[in-house]
Amino acid sequence: MNDSKNMHSASGIGVVTLFVVLLILCLTVFSVLAFASANADLRLSEKNSEMVEAYYAADNAATMISADVTAFWKSGAAKPGARAIAQLEAEIAAYDDADITYAYVEDFGGSRGLRVSYGVFVDTLLTLEVELSLPRGGVCDILSWRVMADEPDFEEDMLPVWEG
Repeated sequence: MNDSKNMHSASGIGVVTLFVVLLILCLTVFSVLAFASANADLRLSEKNSEMVEAYYAADNAATMISADVTAFWKSGAAKPGARAIAQLEAEIAAYDDADITYAYVEDFGGSRGLRVSYGVFVDTLLTLEVELSLPRGGVCDILSWRVMADEPDFEEDMLPVWEG
């Protein structure tokens, strides 16, 4: 009778031990998953913060350029000639606080004014593209102010397919 008591107690301890081991294993797995998820969220937040900082730096530079462009054609001044327009393009392209991708100025025709377009790099794949209307002696009107993604250049290695 003493032997049967030992057998029952041994099997009871085994089941409890098994549950405790499974509980510890589950808690360990969930804690590792929670840590991995938190680490991924941290990396994503840092990347997002860098992106927002880069955008606002580009936006600030584009705003400064538009303020400079507004002062270009003063009230009462004659329409700028090709030389002055080329100088404005060069000033925009050489702007110190931004990495300008392109800058061009075109004539709307007549006395309607000029259209000023330029792009400011946000990062390697994004460009803030700005298009302004510069009326004679007036403040720039924003025609377009948007972030555009540059398509990466991929060389297409086509598989030979029989079109038979």
